[in-house]
Amino acid sequence: MRLKNYIRLVPLLCVAFVVSCAPVIKTRPNPSNPVRTIAVLPMYNATNDVDGPQMIRRMTFESIEGLHYDAMPLGELDVKLSDSFGVTIGSQLDLLDPIALGDGLGVDALLYGYLLDFDTVTTGLYNVKKVRAGFKLIDAKTGRLIWANGRGVRSEVISEGAAGRAVATLAAPSNNLDDFKTIKGIEAIPGLNEWKLITKHEKKAGDAAILSLGERLITTAVGAHLKMESSELLEAILAGFPAGPVVTKPSKRK
Repeated sequence: MRLKNYIRLVPLLCVAFVVSCAPVIKTRPNPSNPVRTIAVLPMYNATNDVDGPQMIRRMTFESIEGLHYDAMPLGELDVKLSDSFGVTIGSQLDLLDPIALGDGLGVDALLYGYLLDFDTVTTGLYNVKKVRAGFKLIDAKTGRLIWANGRGVRSEVISEGAAGRAVATLAAPSNNLDDFKTIKGIEAIPGLNEWKLITKHEKKAGDAAILSLGERLITTAVGAHLKMESSELLEAILAGFPAGPVVTKPSKRK
């Protein structure tokens, strides 16, 4: 790898360490909101990545606490799900009645999450990182849908020139959700076919590939693979999340 590419990867290393927290969404508490406690449930994983769902879930947990809710600690939640309901993965959750689940967990609302994309493709001419997810908040007392939203984030490094543009055009995201139509529960989530696009152009295909591969190696090594894109994703999805009533800062037990 040429020296200039090493130098250009230095900021990426910094990002890998800095982007370790969930996005901060500023809002005031809403004392009239009857929902105080929320369980951030394990995510339904429609991807081939085993670490992405838990990383995004933990980031979501931190964001929910910042939105003035008392979020049930994830470790405690997972033990209860396993011991009381036999649930160990997110795909099992929609088989359960939300009212019974909420009663067993002792929370006011349940936050369901669905991870649809979490991957990186490096070809040289076109290199992309893609994260897409959706969430829905269910009232655990009534089973009513309180809020739902979804989004995708694509971060691209494209080689300049006709070839790079042509490949990027062919690889543009599709709005077709047919691949996920068998997943129970996502039909209530808007925005899953909406994408935020972040594009960077490189003069040479080799430079584009080196930059993309180098970033992946660094972020994977420090446990931050696709964390920047995940943070952008959650910021977009949770922008309209209703504010909770909790004025005092909840416990940081997780």
